[in-house]
Amino acid sequence: MNLKIYPIDHDEVYGRFRRELVKERVAIKKQDPKTKYACVMNGIHPVAVVGWQEIKEGHIRFKTDYVRPNFRGKGYYSALWDYRINLIFKEYDVHTISAYCTEMSLPKYLKENFLERGVNRNGITYVKYNP
Repeated sequence: MNLKIYPIDHDEVYGRFRRELVKERVAIKKQDPKTKYACVMNGIHPVAVVGWQEIKEGHIRFKTDYVRPNFRGKGYYSALWDYRINLIFKEYDVHTISAYCTEMSLPKYLKENFLERGVNRNGITYVKYNP
């Protein structure tokens, strides 16, 4: 598969994905200057996105994992996952990675050795990984 992954800014992620993210209980703020994003494009349209934010030195939070329904099962999420994890280990001195997962993203995190740390009343699971 020959996927191209591009950086994308928060305003574009918010504008193009907000309704879908909210519907699937993926949190996104209207303003978020700290989160960085990468996406896969179909022509000029982003179809999959992942985000990350440095919470504090050595602690990265993975955020905003989403693939549009028509593009699921095609390897986009795995490609973005690999891109993001390789990038953060290259650019940061990481000792903790955490995330809040919906039912859709949780299996990938567990497969990648993240451990469940709790589930909130909305069914969102907090996971952590210590490399």
